[in-house]
Amino acid sequence: LTMALIIGWVSRRDRLNADAAIGIVLVGSLAWGFVTLAIYSHRRMNAPAASGWDFYLLGQVQNISRQTMWAGVCVSAAVVVTLAVLAKEILFYCMDPDLAEVSGVRAVFVHYLLMLMLALMIVVSMRLAGFLLVTALLVLPGATTLVVSQRLKIVLAVAVTVSLLGIICGLALQANFPYRDSGPAMVLALVPQFATASGWSMLPNRARA
Repeated sequence: LTMALIIGWVSRRDRLNADAAIGIVLVGSLAWGFVTLAIYSHRRMNAPAASGWDFYLLGQVQNISRQTMWAGVCVSAAVVVTLAVLAKEILFYCMDPDLAEVSGVRAVFVHYLLMLMLALMIVVSMRLAGFLLVTALLVLPGATTLVVSQRLKIVLAVAVTVSLLGIICGLALQANFPYRDSGPAMVLALVPQFATASGWSMLPNRARA
């Protein structure tokens, strides 16, 4: 959550865009995590911190506890309710932040709220897909949908469908091959959907939804 606030603050500066801010904070926090993990392992010789790092980077769905599952459900429900309540303000802000602020939308509040919700979803998704691959779950469904449609309702519906298909197919693949991590399995299920949608969008005389 602290990293999300830092990204939100940095991305609002004129000299750095959001993509650069996310990249800088992402690699910085990842490097800091490895350094502190090494220090902890060095200080406590009996701590198994050096092993199992792939669990946090790639995800292991079979190790998810009941408490983690319910935390994910609660966070997801809270995000959905927040998006439903503030749908107009968030949509206006995403279309044009400056115009939204001039029109009375609490742009700063919406900006940091989106960052915090994104951070919460990343935290609960890390156990499933891992730190390195959770970005794919955030980007691929939307990217897959945007190549075939620009209508908001269609984009939302298809993105959710693509996400569910990717997760279900990935978990099925991981169940049949237990030695594979759940994160890469889900990404491998999402990438063909994106490739199929991209190929379909390049067909001649195709009507865009």
